[in-house]
Amino acid sequence: MDATPAKSPATPEKALRALLSWVTSLLVLGAIGLLIHYFYALTSVLMVVLILTYMLLGPVNVVEQGLRGVESWLHRFPGYERLMGSFVRERLRALAVLVVYLFFAIILVWGGGKFLPLLGRQFGDMSARIGVQLVEISDRVIDWSDAHVRRGLFRNIFSQDIQQAERLGQVKQHSPDGNPVTAEEKRVIHQSLLNNTVAHLENIAASALPNFINLVGGTLNGLLYALVAILLMFYFLTDGHKIKKKWLFLLPNSMRPTADSLLARFHQVMFAFIKGQVMLGILTGAYMFVIYTLFHVPYAFLLGCIFAVAELLPVVGTWIGIGIGLAVILLNMPPIVAVWVWLCSYAYQTIKDNILAPKVVGDVMGLHPLVIILALLICAKVAGLLGVLVALPLASAVNVIIRWLLEKEHSGKATLGEPHA
Repeated sequence: MDATPAKSPATPEKALRALLSWVTSLLVLGAIGLLIHYFYALTSVLMVVLILTYMLLGPVNVVEQGLRGVESWLHRFPGYERLMGSFVRERLRALAVLVVYLFFAIILVWGGGKFLPLLGRQFGDMSARIGVQLVEISDRVIDWSDAHVRRGLFRNIFSQDIQQAERLGQVKQHSPDGNPVTAEEKRVIHQSLLNNTVAHLENIAASALPNFINLVGGTLNGLLYALVAILLMFYFLTDGHKIKKKWLFLLPNSMRPTADSLLARFHQVMFAFIKGQVMLGILTGAYMFVIYTLFHVPYAFLLGCIFAVAELLPVVGTWIGIGIGLAVILLNMPPIVAVWVWLCSYAYQTIKDNILAPKVVGDVMGLHPLVIILALLICAKVAGLLGVLVALPLASAVNVIIRWLLEKEHSGKATLGEPHA
């Protein structure tokens, strides 16, 4: 006879507790969003520092292991331990952070001097060429409309702008409605489209970058925030475990194991995710740069860098990167080139999603793509650019809490693994 006890059926009390757990998690997330909104400058620095800290955590761990190997080799020399062995051993972590800082400073100075002028030239050239091509496209659309839809249709649509130009003497008296749009009227239509587009982009920037100008409005503020960020990263990288212990010490004894487990799971998720996204972003950018170069796509280096940065955003980043690249190709090259580039990108994305990403990142986030997209949209609406940066960390934190609550509901306690960083 099977002695295994039957699972107790679900009760209204359990359903209510599960609902309360979800509601509590959403309220916590909402409270964090409000804190980010009202303390934008402070939370901006802290969140950026958190992300950069996890980006540097892997290199610092590697350098520290190398320094420990060197330090153990130095023990073979007489008098090393007595003179400075303990002094060096206690500061290996800080020395590893300084080595990583120095390495990235050299890369930034060298790379900035070598590649920033190239990026600037390509971006300026691309912007100017796109502007000319958009004017040509609008002319073709107007001519096609006059020939196949209705003569003077665009004259009627932009009648107010054309009448204003007539009063200023920029346009002669416009032709009757039955005549095609004249060259002077086309110039007015182009200027109106340009003004409307710029105004629309300004509105998007104003909504996507709230308080950003105030945050970095002056050189002194920018230098101050940069210095604070560097010092905070140094402190987090060298004494992160001590900060965790001190924070746990402030909690009641009954809450410390739970908080320790949740922090360990969140650390595991963030470390694996950011490390994997950075590696995949660099690999994707390099691959697309090679593809753009092979097909003689203009601005290959700039487009490769854009793709690498866009790839840092899961799910939506790939579409942003390939969309910008295809738009540039279609404005400058035959459509067949865009088809071949898209096929190469699709083949790589298939390999990345099915082979590379599971090995490099894994399913550490545990979030459905729809949840990721909603988190990006909601956080971007609440906190602008900062919301985009912290959307996935916040969503993963809420997901960690929900998973722990579900595990506790099923097993009576949460059994969470330790991080592998």
